[in-house]
Amino acid sequence: MMIAEGILLKQITILLLSAVKLMVAIPLSTLLGYSYLQTFLNTATGGILGVLFFFFLSKNLLKAYEALRPFLVRQVLYLRQYSGQRLIVSSKVRQHRKFTKRNRLIVKIRRKYGMPGIIILTPIILSIPLGTFLAIKYYSSRKNLLAWLSLSVILWSAVISSFIELF
Repeated sequence: MMIAEGILLKQITILLLSAVKLMVAIPLSTLLGYSYLQTFLNTATGGILGVLFFFFLSKNLLKAYEALRPFLVRQVLYLRQYSGQRLIVSSKVRQHRKFTKRNRLIVKIRRKYGMPGIIILTPIILSIPLGTFLAIKYYSSRKNLLAWLSLSVILWSAVISSFIELF
């Protein structure tokens, strides 16, 4: 009974880690003693479950944000007015955003490679939650977005599992 619980715990760990960061889950699966086929199936399944979860979560979060945005803007303006901060009336005057290395990378990928770049880099560099969110935010009207994200996870899982198996 204890052995079955240990195997189940390892399996769940690989699935959950694959749903978030595929690049970490594949080597861990190999280190835990799973074969090539088990590693591929576990990480691809976990990655697809992660894409599905974050796809629908991101869609709903963006819809909720768009619905609440007018209310939030009014509240911010109200708080600024009564807290003594300067009230910005003109839409031309904007506060400068702080760009981090990660933000610059995302902007560079989006401008240079577009939707294919985000889809290809989601499982390995961006992470599944962030990449899925960006794909929904910028390309939600595109057909088969969910299928492309899932295919990317499957292909990267096969490539990385094969690479680890060979070396």
